[in-house]
Amino acid sequence: MTTPPPPLPPSGAPQPNRVRAGAGTRGRAFLRGLVTTVWVTLGIFFSIIPLGQHLGDADRGIPPASPGIAVAAGVGALLMVGASILLVWRTRWPYLVTAIAAAIAILLPTTPIPALIALVSVLHRRRGPWVWILTGAVALACGVATRWDSQAVSNSLVSGFAGRGAGPEAVLASLPWAVPLSVFLLMLPFASTGLILRARSERDVALVEVEDTRQSAATLSDEVTRQRERQEVAREIHDTLASRLSTLSLHAGALEVNARESDTALAGAASVVRESAQRSLDDLRYVVDVLRDPAQARGARITSGRTSLADLPDLIEAAEALPGGIVSNVFLSDAAGCDPRVAHACYRIVQEALANARRHAPGQTVSLSLRGGPGAGLTLTLTNPAPEGLTPTSVGGGHGVTGMTERAQLLGGTLTARTDDNGVYGIYAWLPWIPPEPAAHDAPAAPFPA
Repeated sequence: MTTPPPPLPPSGAPQPNRVRAGAGTRGRAFLRGLVTTVWVTLGIFFSIIPLGQHLGDADRGIPPASPGIAVAAGVGALLMVGASILLVWRTRWPYLVTAIAAAIAILLPTTPIPALIALVSVLHRRRGPWVWILTGAVALACGVATRWDSQAVSNSLVSGFAGRGAGPEAVLASLPWAVPLSVFLLMLPFASTGLILRARSERDVALVEVEDTRQSAATLSDEVTRQRERQEVAREIHDTLASRLSTLSLHAGALEVNARESDTALAGAASVVRESAQRSLDDLRYVVDVLRDPAQARGARITSGRTSLADLPDLIEAAEALPGGIVSNVFLSDAAGCDPRVAHACYRIVQEALANARRHAPGQTVSLSLRGGPGAGLTLTLTNPAPEGLTPTSVGGGHGVTGMTERAQLLGGTLTARTDDNGVYGIYAWLPWIPPEPAAHDAPAAPFPA
């Protein structure tokens, strides 16, 4: 028998959060793809411009540059187009893409724009000395590109700085101030964008950390409040129920001693009352210990109040002495190999089911069937006739079946309670067979429900 799967949500139930999350993810992916396409296109466009500057303009009668510079410009344009395509991976390998683009711009007459675009990702996503080393390399590439631009035969920016129609001497004379100015103008927008994105990322991380800290503080405050409430409940239980059960045990013990010679049946009943009160005290002490300090209770492996499958015979024997009795059929394979949490829950379910039977069907015979073992789990069936007209011997709180169901569900099991067509009321439960934890295991076990 396997553990039943958890119930599925209704098929028509709306899932707005999941839909919004998926739509937001797709929107961000589309935006990233659009930005990457724009960057790659700009890189390729600006990679071709220096080639035209060094090839001249036949329509305007401008001859090409020297063959060496023209060939270098062609090779630089080709390599920089490839570097522009590498911008697709600028966020994954920002150091490598930036270094390749900057090296090409330093060695050949081409544009530094792809290196500047990659520098944005370096400043945004990376920290450390290599960020500033690559920033310096990109600035050097901008300066070298300006120097190459001064030798262009057409559309030279430096020639524009020197004045319309300026000769080579005027162009070279303008380099001392044109180079720093062009480096500043080229670096400013890209470096600013990278630093702004970096500041936003650090702000977002800080906000997340602040929110996590706030939630941790709220959780800790709630835990402190719950601990105070548990301690208050533990004090109330100890000061009221413990004293009353102790008094009950003492009076039952005195009644047992006085009636032992005169009335054997009365002495036996008093003995049952005394033993029940004593066991209730043991259970109560365990509950108080768990309420006062759950962590210490788990770490110390408190055994007070913990029951196991080995305690079932005593429970069944006590039920046999009551009016109506009990017919039991218990077959367990390797009872000692069952996890204490499961064994404890099984004992408590049987105990509560027997109490319900005595309360709501007094004098009726109870039938108990308990079978299980490793791999099969524990299958429990407890039935009793529920004829009409019987008056309960006591009024319960109405939480017995709810508590038994919760015990089973906390362990991954199931429990149902129903009356069949023949008027027989039954408790039907299944609990998984969990192997016990090793003695040297350091992980704290969950406390047993009281």
